[in-house]
Amino acid sequence: MKDKWPTLPNGSVDWASVFQHPENGLMANIERADSTEKLQACMHVIVSALFSRDSDADVRRSFLASIDELFTRGSKKLVSQKAKINLLLSRIMYDREERAHLYAQQQANKKDDKPEQRLKEDDPLQVLKEI
Repeated sequence: MKDKWPTLPNGSVDWASVFQHPENGLMANIERADSTEKLQACMHVIVSALFSRDSDADVRRSFLASIDELFTRGSKKLVSQKAKINLLLSRIMYDREERAHLYAQQQANKKDDKPEQRLKEDDPLQVLKEI
């Protein structure tokens, strides 16, 4: 799936398109779900695709557990669940965009023979704490 995601001129993934493309973006797919079961299954696929590396296993499990909790303890109304899921996806998208920007800066620094800068502290689970 990732190898087919759109890219920006600098070669990084175009996260805005991945998430917000009106026809095949992740958020558009969320809107097509017509039941809570389909919405939950769709989120499992999305999280598994976004956090597919072996090193993402703990992050993936945390996101999947939070999503399952949302569906068991949260509102049973599809509209409410979609709103929460879209908020979560928006936060993941903004986090991904920021990481891509910082990575591009880091790569530019390497080309300019500038000392390598660290990416800021990495906590992909921060978005779960905010909802």
